[in-house]
Order: sequence, then C-alpha cells, then structure tokens
Amino acid sequence: MEHFDYIIAGGGCAGRSLATRLLPFLKARNKRVLVVDKSTKKENDKTWCFWEDRTDIFEPVVQRKWNRLSFSGLSYDKELSIQPYFYKMIRSGDFYQYTNDLLTNSPQVSIKQGEVQNLYSEDKKAIVTIDGVLYSADYVFSSIPQAQEKDSQRYQYLLQHFNGWVIETTADTFDPSCATLMDFNTSQHAGTSFFYVLPLSPRRALIEYTLFSEEVLPTASYTAALEKYIREQINCDHYTILEKEQGVIPMSDHPIKREDGRIIYLGTAGGFTKGSTGYTFRFIQKHTSAIVEKLYRSGHPRVPPISSFRFPIYDGVLLHLLNSKRLSGVEIFTTMFKKNHPVKILKFLDNETSIFEELLIFNTLQKKEFAMALWKRTLKLMKADSL
Repeated sequence: MEHFDYIIAGGGCAGRSLATRLLPFLKARNKRVLVVDKSTKKENDKTWCFWEDRTDIFEPVVQRKWNRLSFSGLSYDKELSIQPYFYKMIRSGDFYQYTNDLLTNSPQVSIKQGEVQNLYSEDKKAIVTIDGVLYSADYVFSSIPQAQEKDSQRYQYLLQHFNGWVIETTADTFDPSCATLMDFNTSQHAGTSFFYVLPLSPRRALIEYTLFSEEVLPTASYTAALEKYIREQINCDHYTILEKEQGVIPMSDHPIKREDGRIIYLGTAGGFTKGSTGYTFRFIQKHTSAIVEKLYRSGHPRVPPISSFRFPIYDGVLLHLLNSKRLSGVEIFTTMFKKNHPVKILKFLDNETSIFEELLIFNTLQKKEFAMALWKRTLKLMKADSL
C-alpha cells in the first residue's frame, strides 16, 4: 500500500485550493501529497465570484474585478461603491490551468486520475480506495459529498440553481466598470429569482439567471427568462451566445460533519457553502488557509470553525422565511441594501461582522417577521428533538 503524507480526494476548487496553498509547506517539511480526481479538470465549466479587500494567491487568475455594483429591487435601483472591496470573477478553466502548472511542477505533488470508491479512517492513518487500489495517508482531505439524509422536521432545504450565458453584442451595451450583483426585474413566481451581469467589455458579458427554490426548472424556462431579460432589461436584440454554464448549489441549515477521524472535509462537502447565499469560494480559501497555518504551527490540520456559531443560525432564519413565504427574497434583499451601507452587508455575508454590527443590520430589517421566523425555527428544532 503506497503511503503519502496527505491525500486530497477531489480535484475541484476546494482540493486544488488546498493543494496550491500547501506547496511551500510541502517543500519546507519534505512532505508528499496525492491529488486524485475522476476527471482531468480542464474545461471552463463554471464561474466563481467573491469579494475581498486584499489580494490572495489566486489573484493571477482573476479575469475581472469591480469596485462598483448595481442592485435593482422593489422600487430601488442604485449603483453602489464597495471600496475597499473588489467583486472578483474567476473562470474555472483559468483556475484549473493555473493550478495544473503549479502542481505538476512540484516534486512533492502526485496527480492521479481515478475514481475514489471508498475512504475511511483508522487510528493513525486514513485509507483511500482508488480504482480498486488502496492508498494510505496521515490525513485525507475530501471534497467528495457525504451521504446525508434530509431531516425536514428540523432543517430547511432549498436549491440555488442557475443558467448563464456569455454573450457578445453587435454594439456597445455594457459598462465594464460596474457589475450587477442582483437585479430582481424578473418574475418571482418560481421562487426568489434574480439576474446578475458581469460585464467583460462594452460588448461582452456573463448574464446569469439564478433562483432559490425547492426544484430546478426545465431547461426551456431558463432559456426563456434569459432571452426576455436580455431583450427587455439589457435592451438588446442582436447578440451571439459564446458560452453557457449551469449549476445547482445546496442551500440548507442542516449541519454537516467536518471531520471524521483523520478525514477532513473541504468545500461544500465540509459545509463551507454559505446556507443563505450559496457563496463558497471565499469560505474555501479561509478554511484551506487555516489548515496550512495549523500544519505549520502544530503538524496537524484540525482547525476550529472559521465562523462564529451565530451565522448558521442567521442562515437558518433566512431560509425559514423563504420556505414559509412570509417574506420574499426580493423584499428581504431590497430592504437590506436600501437601509445599510453595502460594505457592511458584504462583511456580514462573509461572516466577519461583530454582534454590534449585526444588531445594527437587524434593526433595519423586517423585525417582526425575522423574530417570528427565529421563534418558529427554534420551536421546530425543539419539537423534532423531543420526538
């Protein structure tokens, strides 16, 4: 059985983020890591967006960034300065190429294409089965989703599902200096629905139709909504679709096991997708950075939670409101952006605010509805626990 110091099971965003951050540590401590994934990860199949007020290790693959965002909700349309933050966009194809170049040039890294069929933890090592062959490691980092049964008596479950087109127009159409974070000028019949627009040039942009609901839509429904938005809101009839992307992100307040002996879970598999928004990229970076820092300090990768216990509660309350339909997503987000500075909102959505800052935000929201949602969610948990 071949042994590595670390095995990274899953070579997507989370696995590659950790592997890349590990490179200086591996060299300094003469450690070896195996990165395994069932695909070669070369295609440009998704876009990651996030905001930050500093540069990080993946700045070289940021395709575009903006410090102005627009928001359109209920009788509220405004361009917002988010300085010192920048809203950043990374295309997965660029990310894969960049990390491939770094990882394949490191003698400490082995990359294997294969299917992870099983992984389990023993007392002093973890075991991974790849295409029928056993490998061992001091620790395994896995971004492969864990099997988890729904518990609707306790928790909320929604999906964030989206379809996006990169289009090119025949005339100057977009303002490359300002991205659209949320535009609710679309039907809310199927659930909380909005568009975001990431302009790449005056004639090119990624336009994405996003919904929060329990079920995905037929493909034709996304197509119809995109065509309608481009025609009526972008005021464009002549364009070419250059690329398409689609995806589904779980939105839930169901707790997820983050460690199992010597197995450490990463990304969505480890609960690092924010339950109320679906944002994942920055939480992956915080978690993987904390792992490497802990390895330097103590030699093991077990880290405390990267966010306070308060934030999953907030996420659960928002999901309860959306599920119960006591408030719509457009009502909640319009109120939030209309009555708060955008920098405070971004800080809050990044789980980085203090309790005092959070109370100031809560004071601007629909207090009765949020208090009722907190109470009902608490009763739901207590009732389920008593059964």
